[in-house]
Amino acid sequence: MSDQPPPENPPPPQDPPPGGYPPPGNYPPSNYPPQGNYPPQGGYPPGNYPPQGGYPPQGGYPQPSPPPPQNTAGIVAVVLAILGIVLCWTILGGIIFGLLAVVIGFIGRSKSRKGTATNGAISLVSIILGLVAVALSIVLLVVGIGLFNRSGGKDFADCISHAGNNQREQQRCADKWQQNIEDRFDVTIPNEPN
Repeated sequence: MSDQPPPENPPPPQDPPPGGYPPPGNYPPSNYPPQGNYPPQGGYPPGNYPPQGGYPPQGGYPQPSPPPPQNTAGIVAVVLAILGIVLCWTILGGIIFGLLAVVIGFIGRSKSRKGTATNGAISLVSIILGLVAVALSIVLLVVGIGLFNRSGGKDFADCISHAGNNQREQQRCADKWQQNIEDRFDVTIPNEPN
């Protein structure tokens, strides 16, 4: 038996520092040249290059561009609504254009809510203007019928239907209606020269 000292226990392993690098100053000597400006390797200038392999960055594929907005319904609706307002005195023009503007305006508003159109406000304006055109036309129609009846228009229409194709009777009906308007509204209608 030899008198050897008992083997020493090796020191316990130390936890590696954060990041897995040895603490500063404990690096072994290096055979590398000091850090500094190195000439570009391979003849290419340094810079940001696209990732290798032809894949888009960050692993995603480019998304297709969204389709263009479908704003035609809103534009057509506002044009029809404006025509309805302008032509409301023609009664049918105001009603027809106004109703078309309302219907197409609701289609444009629906597309805006689905996200396929971007002019929801214009569609809403066309709906409102279309309803105004219809209301104005109806008011003008009611007022016109009232004025026609008040001026003896119903009697004039009956007289013309009984006159048939007789020019003399038709002229007599027109003269009688003109006299009736002058008497009721206290106006004088100038006679047209023949």
